[in-house]
Parts: sequence; structure tokens; C-alpha cells
Amino acid sequence: MSLTDQIKILVDNVAAITEDSAQEQRTIIADFLSSAENQTIRVYVTDTSGMGHQSNTVMIMYRLIQLGFNHNFEVVYAEGGAGNDTASKLANLIPGYVPNGNNPVNVTISTNPTVVASIIPLTYFIANITSYPIQNFGITGGYDSKSTNLADAPKAATVNPTKAATPGVNVNFFLKLQPYQWLQQNAIQRFGVDAANSIVLETVPALGAATYSKKRGYFINPPQKPTEAAFTGANAAKYASYKAITEAAESTTKPINLLPVYGIGGSEPSGVTEASVNILSQNVLFDLITAVRYSQRFGSGNQQRGAIIVNIANIPDTAYDSLNVLLTGAAPNLATVNEMVTQLPAIQGDLATNAVEVISYSDPLLNEKIAIVNGTDGANKILVVKMGGIPVSAFNYMYSLSKLPCVLEGKATANMVLNLNIPYLNILKDTKVVYPTLPLSAADCQQAKDCNAVSASFKVTPETMNTKMEENPFSLDPPSDGFKTTPAYIISDYITKVYNTSGGADSLNTYFTNLQAFFQNQQQDKLYLGLLYFISYKDSLTN
Repeated sequence: MSLTDQIKILVDNVAAITEDSAQEQRTIIADFLSSAENQTIRVYVTDTSGMGHQSNTVMIMYRLIQLGFNHNFEVVYAEGGAGNDTASKLANLIPGYVPNGNNPVNVTISTNPTVVASIIPLTYFIANITSYPIQNFGITGGYDSKSTNLADAPKAATVNPTKAATPGVNVNFFLKLQPYQWLQQNAIQRFGVDAANSIVLETVPALGAATYSKKRGYFINPPQKPTEAAFTGANAAKYASYKAITEAAESTTKPINLLPVYGIGGSEPSGVTEASVNILSQNVLFDLITAVRYSQRFGSGNQQRGAIIVNIANIPDTAYDSLNVLLTGAAPNLATVNEMVTQLPAIQGDLATNAVEVISYSDPLLNEKIAIVNGTDGANKILVVKMGGIPVSAFNYMYSLSKLPCVLEGKATANMVLNLNIPYLNILKDTKVVYPTLPLSAADCQQAKDCNAVSASFKVTPETMNTKMEENPFSLDPPSDGFKTTPAYIISDYITKVYNTSGGADSLNTYFTNLQAFFQNQQQDKLYLGLLYFISYKDSLTN
């Protein structure tokens, strides 16, 4: 059976592939990656904002090693500009990498000490291209332009006419992949062949056509616990707090529920998030706090534990001020919201006498507050920690410890938690359903729509909540009709459903369990299938 036929069977029905065929595929990939023609694989890292493209590319490097690559990388990166420095992002992603201005830096890859990555600024690569002869194969995990052939040699910027440098890594073949659910072109490119004539992978029927770009994700290994060495620069002061929080989450004798939050960042004093003008960071935190308090009071089992909500997003102090007003139980013009906060209770103050406290990671009393959450009355306590940014390895590991649905916005984080069977709440930019459905070719399933609807509740404002709850007598137990429309109730109901293991085949718990099984199947990995198809294509050129 040809590789292309095997790929089609994998995409259509994974159960139809035998273990012998799977082993054959793994051997084909390993033989290609470890071959003499791939003594050096060139990697391109773009300078787009955020971390998605860069983190996906570095993840692919580590996966190539896992799949059999045992030589060296040359990593060419676009430098970026002020506030978007690619070298700093790579330093956050690759342990041991310390940028050295416009000079290449060699780093031994931690997962295989025989593999060295030479990390090269694009301007240096262009200026010294004669020292970088053409290689066989290159790859990226994210690049948005369709008009650039990354297999070609790069071109320097020009002044007259003014033109930015054209990236490229000077290889015979280049595999351009995109992050999970990133709707840009995935392609096979060849040196000297116009980008318009690339083989566009989402047009290949064997790969599932459009689903390859829109829906196929990556296999990701479980995150490893970071060491103190990962916390460099401004993050160095956060290690002790991070360690205390994660150790509390890991405890088997006094377990707490950890809920990390990201994707609600923004710099506007109003608290409006960069993800959506309809979502305010303080409202998201308020919704989570009130939902967790409701679950602590009226839920069962593991829901009745102390909780630590860690905000990893950077939000202004004014947003925290607004949150604290909502948690006083005396917010102006919100009488019924105040009644909800008072009855839960979810009043913010000293955790020794109140249900909720919001503090900074640098607060000298942090360990004392964690001990209260772990204490005899901990099941009625929520500690909210203003953490801000942390190293990527620390971020990933903290998310892997989630015991309540974590909050995220980025596709890479969604891809990771889907590999870990961790339910999540996705900060939505629009009305599109972002939760996956199996099989990938199917229309959105009801569970995906239900998850999306819960995430959409973050757009409900306290003012709207107040109006809805005023329509009938307010009650927590039993929940009044108005209260049932609030994010507090909607999210707490979601918490109950995603952790209910007896809900049957159509339950949200089963939904996330099945997604993990799919994403953890390496034969369904976007990189794995892309490599198989690329090898099949390359072999066809010589047959």
C-alpha cells in the first residue's frame, strides 16, 4: 500500500491501520530525518506578534527529535521590532539560549545532547549566506505569507526602492506548517519554484483537504516541571511563588483546585481585553470567582475544595480595582449582583475572615494564604493571584495541573490542553465555534456548540446580569430563573458536567476524553501526516 493510501486511511478511519503499518510509517519518517542528506535541518521562525507561531515551530523541532532526527538544526529567525523581539521569545522557549546581539548562538537541545541548534538572526544569515550552502530540508511551524518561498535563499532589504528583506532558508525542500486552527496556507515548497506553484496541503484529498488547515492539531508531550533556571530576568522573582502554588496543586494530602487564566490581557484602564472589545478582564475574573464559589457551595466531590485562580495575563491595576468593587457586595447600581455576592458569599478581603482574596505573587503573606486555602475551612476559600507573565515551560506545566476548567485564548494552549484531557474556557473573538468535533470532517457537534456557548458567557456584563436577576425573586438555592442566566451559574454547571464521569456517551466528560485519545494518537498528528505526505511526494520525484 502506498504512503498516500495509508495517509488517506488514517484520515478517514484510524482503526483501519494495523500496528505493522504504523511501525512502517514511523520507520520511514525516522529514516528520512536521520539520513545523511539531513545532516542539517533548517528552521525558520517568523516575527509575528504573540507567541503562537514561535512556540509551534520550537515544538516541532522537539518533535522531530522524538521522531528520529539526531543531527543539527540551523534556526533562522526574523528579528522583529520593539516590543516584539523574536530572540527574547526564543530564549523563553529554548532552555539555555541567551541571545548575543546580531550573532549566531549554538545551543545544545535539552532532550538530546547530541543535537545542537545554531540560532541565527535573519540579517546575519543574509549577510553571510555564502557560509550557509544549500541544505536538503527546512521547516516552520507558522508563517502567514503565501507569496514567499521559504525554500529559496533570502534577499536583503533595499533602500531604493524601499523593500524589506525577503526571508528564506536556502534548502531544496521546505515544509510550511501552521499552528492548530490557524487558517493560513500549509505547503510544500521547492527551491527555485515560484511560491504560487507550491503544493498546498489543504487541497490534498488524502490529507482531508480543508480539515488539514482548519481542524487538525498536533500531538504534544506532557509538559515537564520547570526548574528555577527557567525563571530568568524579570521572571526570576516569581519562581518562589510559582513553586508554592504548583506544589499546593500537586498535593495529594491537601488537594486544592487550580485554575490558571490567560488571554484576558490588555492595557486599557477600562479592562477591555485585546482578544475582544466585548470582554473585560475584571468581568472574566468576577465570573470565575462567583462560579467557583457556587460550585464550592452547591457542587459535590472535588468541587468542594479550596481554589487558587492564577491570572497569568497582564492587566492594569484599574481592572483589579474594578474587580474589587464588584466583590464588595456594595457595587453602585448593581443591587441584585450585590445580593448574589453577599449570599455566595464572594466578598473580597483578608482570606482569614472572607471567602475571596486577591493578592500579588510578591505578597509576603502568599504562603500563609495558600495554607488557609489548604486548611479546615479551605473548601469555602478562593485565592486569586496576580501573577502576570511567566516562562513558557512554567506556563505549560501550570496548565497541566488545572483541576477546574482553565481559561485561554491562544490556539497553541488549546492544542496542548486537548492533549491532556483538560476542559477549558476559550476567550472568544467572534461567534465561530472553536471547540473541535470528531471526525474532523463532521459538522460542529452539540458538545462543541455547548462549550462555545459557555465561553460566550464572558461577554455578559454585570449590568446585564443585574437586570436579568431582577426579573424574578433572586435565589441561589434553588437557583432562580434570572440567576440561571448568569456566568456564575452557567460556568458552575459546566464545571459539574465536564467532571461528571457517569454522564454517558454524549456527555462533556466523554467529549473531552475522546478528544484527548484523538490528539494523543501520533498517527493523527498534523506534523506526522505532513511528513508522510512530504516523503511520498519527494520519493515520487525520483521514481
